Amino acid sequence: MADQIYKVKDPQGNIREISGPAGASDADVIAQAQKLFSTEQAQPTVGKARKIPDLKALLPPEGESPWPGIQMGFSDPMYGIAQVTSSAMGDKKQMVDKAIAEREAKYQAGRKDKGFDTNRLVGNIFSPPNVALTLAMPQSLVATVPRLLTTGSFMGAGTSLMNPVTEPSEQQDYGGTLQKNMMMGGILGPVFQGGARAMGALGSNVMQRVSESSAVEAAKLKLAEILSKSGKGSLFEPGGAGNALTQIEAKLANLGPEGTLFDAAGQPTKVLLDTLATLPGQAKTYVEQLIRSRQATRPQRIMTAADESLKTGGAGYQTTLDALVEQRKTAADPLYQQIRGLSVKVDPELYKLLQASKKSHAKYEELVQLNRETPIDLSKIKVGDDIPFDALDKVKQALYDLGNDAKGEFGKPTNISSAYDKLRRDLIGKADKLSPKDSATNEPIYKMARNAFEGPSQLKNAVETGRTAMKNDQIGVSELMKDMSTSELEAFRIGALQGLRDKVGTKAGQTQMLDFWRETKTSGPLKEIFGNDYRKFTAALFREENLKKIESVGRGSPSAQRLLSAADMEGADTAVQAGQAAVSASQGNVGPLVNTVLNLGKKINTPEQTRNEMAKLLLEKGPFAMRTLRELPETVRRFNEAQAKQAALANVLAQQPNR
Repeated sequence: MADQIYKVKDPQGNIREISGPAGASDADVIAQAQKLFSTEQAQPTVGKARKIPDLKALLPPEGESPWPGIQMGFSDPMYGIAQVTSSAMGDKKQMVDKAIAEREAKYQAGRKDKGFDTNRLVGNIFSPPNVALTLAMPQSLVATVPRLLTTGSFMGAGTSLMNPVTEPSEQQDYGGTLQKNMMMGGILGPVFQGGARAMGALGSNVMQRVSESSAVEAAKLKLAEILSKSGKGSLFEPGGAGNALTQIEAKLANLGPEGTLFDAAGQPTKVLLDTLATLPGQAKTYVEQLIRSRQATRPQRIMTAADESLKTGGAGYQTTLDALVEQRKTAADPLYQQIRGLSVKVDPELYKLLQASKKSHAKYEELVQLNRETPIDLSKIKVGDDIPFDALDKVKQALYDLGNDAKGEFGKPTNISSAYDKLRRDLIGKADKLSPKDSATNEPIYKMARNAFEGPSQLKNAVETGRTAMKNDQIGVSELMKDMSTSELEAFRIGALQGLRDKVGTKAGQTQMLDFWRETKTSGPLKEIFGNDYRKFTAALFREENLKKIESVGRGSPSAQRLLSAADMEGADTAVQAGQAAVSASQGNVGPLVNTVLNLGKKINTPEQTRNEMAKLLLEKGPFAMRTLRELPETVRRFNEAQAKQAALANVLAQQPNR
């Protein structure tokens, strides 16, 4: 008598198929099952008592031709589509179901008890309707976990309509059967999709440990997720990458060639890098290298910004000053030639100015004699006399020296120095009125000559004044720069540049400069020194302050680093749990699969290789960081596309138990 297949429940609660004589009684079937199960349980186990699934049962039986199963699986969805189409054909739907039932019964009778039909599953996966469904799955439907599971539920319920109703008892109630199939598909869809996502995470986790390219790809995805929290929008939403990335890209461009994604992005990125530098790996080393590099080059960056804002062209101190005197003297000589030998009438106003300081007479005579010229006796000058214009210029220079000698510490004005300066300015104003005018500009030629070259002592004094300017407050610097000619201001800026170079050459000076925005003692003089270019220079200081924030990364408690190192060792246990999830999925055990997937999702850790790559990406500079930033949307698009295909394929697999 031919054997017959009987379905029984084993001690673990699984439905098993056993072979026995046709027409055997229930008692005989139970006795045979108990004998079989007791034999299985008597098998020795090593280590912990655990049921090890027979993975060979998933392989096609030896000697079975793969083509019938592949052909059946390939055509299953085609029959399902015919069934769905026939739902609008009234009584013809039952005819389609019966035809499918006969086809299934004939096929199963030919296979008998050959186990799991792997060939049919392969054919089903590659069936045109399922392939089309996989390729057509929109990325937006699986961009987030909630959407993934919701999509799985709807797809599971919808595609379950393609399953044929083949059991005679089920054909009696099409409505009830349809409801049951849709409910089961709605449950299995998200479960299998979640399982596929967990298994994909496990596979990726393994590959990240052995493949540098996989680690880089995973690092980019994690970085994209973090960056999406640093601005508006979400990188994982289709079309949502623009807002977050555009904001970060603008900040990165503003930071210049030294800027990194860490500097340009928001607080989540700061927390991420600090965590990476605390965990085991190379991140801390990368951070420390960047910190040292920035500290070493910070003075040069600040000075470059100061030089550009002051328009001093990288001027040095002493050598540039000597060159400036020669350059200015040469440029001004044609202008001074126009007033050299020119005399003017002394009026009452000019007379009072000349006689206001007897000391200036002596200084004037000394200056003329040193230039190997013959001075005039200023004390004998009367109203109506002629006086050479060159003498007025020498008196002006003498008053400048007297006023400068009368100043206090760091060039601070005194009552005497202020009086000399006022007398000098009044004399200059009178000389400009008496000076001939330039035909092109209608400006006094004497004023044009002064702007071109005030004199060696004035330029040198302007340089020294600029060098000590930061030791004054804003009012003091303003007073120092008051009424400076163009040539003096140029010399003053050279001195100021040197003074800033001296300041940023020390750690304390750098800190003081970067804190300028809350210290008026620093910001005040800077406003006067840089004038209209103050904002341009302070923008560079703000950039440096931003770049300095990395110095706090990875400087946490050593105890925290040791604890995190110990936690990182639990990765092996994570891999074991991932393996258990794979076993559950292969058995189709829904309850354990859900729990394992949820636990696995919480515990799969980021491999050290990936953490290292994330740190590298966060610390890339300038154009390299910009390139990475612009590549992220494409990386995310590929990830979402793969997730969509994986979700659709998982849904196809989820329907197999319901066929």
